[in-house]
Amino acid sequence: MDLEIRHLRVVTAIATAGSISRAAAALGYTQPALTAQLQRIERALGGPLFERGGSGVRPTTLGTIVLNHSTGLLALYDDLLRDVRQRGPDDTDLNTVRLGSIPGPLTGPLMTAVRTLLPHADVSLQVADTEEELLDLLVGGRLEFGLGMDYPGYELALPPELGDAVLAVDPIFVALSAGHPLAGRAEVALPDLATEQWLVGEGKDVRMRALFRAASRRAGFTPRQVQRMNASVVFPLISQGHGVALTHALTPARAGVVIRPLAGNPMWVRHRLIWPCRGPLVPHADRLRDALTEAHRVEARRYPVYRDWLDHRTPAPDGPITPA
Repeated sequence: MDLEIRHLRVVTAIATAGSISRAAAALGYTQPALTAQLQRIERALGGPLFERGGSGVRPTTLGTIVLNHSTGLLALYDDLLRDVRQRGPDDTDLNTVRLGSIPGPLTGPLMTAVRTLLPHADVSLQVADTEEELLDLLVGGRLEFGLGMDYPGYELALPPELGDAVLAVDPIFVALSAGHPLAGRAEVALPDLATEQWLVGEGKDVRMRALFRAASRRAGFTPRQVQRMNASVVFPLISQGHGVALTHALTPARAGVVIRPLAGNPMWVRHRLIWPCRGPLVPHADRLRDALTEAHRVEARRYPVYRDWLDHRTPAPDGPITPA
């Protein structure tokens, strides 16, 4: 077996973690799989790299030699990747565009806009669970553009290597059963939902949860009945009257479910385009921003509830929302 960079990362991770089980968790392996990988590496190098003990592992003499060289080799390799991925805007051989997005209503328009702007590029999409994960991918040079969402007052600060543009700021609405006593109202006051069962997806968006808790406190209650579940069953449960949920204003209609604005607009979500400042596609950022802002405007007018809200809107806290 030839030694590869990924093998050096395995050895370094085990040494850093101090145990095979902790390294396996950090790398996304099972412990047996990482143990087998380590054994193959040790056979290739001609001896054991770690001594096992009750408190974990520690490098052998051979392991120390490998680790000393691994540190420099991995640093050089990472520098090489960073320089390759951060080619300047004058480069003409870029034919792959890697996009990332938090799941949301502008993910599809992002793909469409990039393929329109760069029709000869091979465009791929990676969906991130959180904005933190999205920023890590962008900083690491693994994406050319990212589509993020955060919340006024709960923004995630950008690292200095990244630039961004705000595309739109939307109010957060509530989804109710069509048979709910409040479904006939034009808007619903958050305090009137104090005793409801709140249904939420399994997402890892801690800022959204913090925003909801803060808005509920301001409304005079603590949401005690919160049930986390797979997002695919949230709307079917709502339609049958088993709870309510916060939702994007750009939420498609579903049978048995109505979407209503929250009185006073207590919560907002912000859409933003993010990119590496030294990335090869920086010259396209302004055109992509304009295309996505227009796509949001068109989408917003397609939803009757949101369209009515726009016609009687309150300015968003970050400034004006997308013009009607």
